[in-house]
Amino acid sequence: METQPFHRRFTAPVAAVFLTMAVSMAVYHFSRQLDSAAFHRMLATVSGTTWFASVAFGSFFVYAVACMRGATMAERLLAISVTPLAWATKEVFRLTESHTLLECLYWYLNPLNIWLVSFMVLEAGLADIFCRFLMKKRGVAVRVANPLSLLTVFASLFFAISCYAWGKGENIYVIFLAGYRALFGSGL
Repeated sequence: METQPFHRRFTAPVAAVFLTMAVSMAVYHFSRQLDSAAFHRMLATVSGTTWFASVAFGSFFVYAVACMRGATMAERLLAISVTPLAWATKEVFRLTESHTLLECLYWYLNPLNIWLVSFMVLEAGLADIFCRFLMKKRGVAVRVANPLSLLTVFASLFFAISCYAWGKGENIYVIFLAGYRALFGSGL
């Protein structure tokens, strides 16, 4: 497998998912202005689902495409981080209207972002196994289920399930709030 140019192995898969997120987000927000309630609901459902899928599951696509085009591990990990980081940053930026910069930066540690990172890692592990499977089918001498990929999948899955199972996720949020109160007081 030969390494393709940077724009093909990194920029193209990242741009596909990022633009899907950006366009679906814009359509979702635009749909509020429609006069037809039925059309609004339909458009909001489709665009909102697409928006969610691009942020939550785009990492698998980006990792797989980047991997199959010869991206290094560092490039793959950076590539899968672009869209979720942009989404999280958009949410942090919205807080700047009512919170200090440090409080906004603390928002990166909220449970939703922690779960998102955990799922990104899970998707990276699954995509790595998928890419190895494709390479094996193409005749490349590679082990499909390598230990590091399996460990990545099981560790991230265990972490995500444990965080949710421990008080249905509420305990993680309580820890997040306790940290906020310890650093910034009770807030607004």
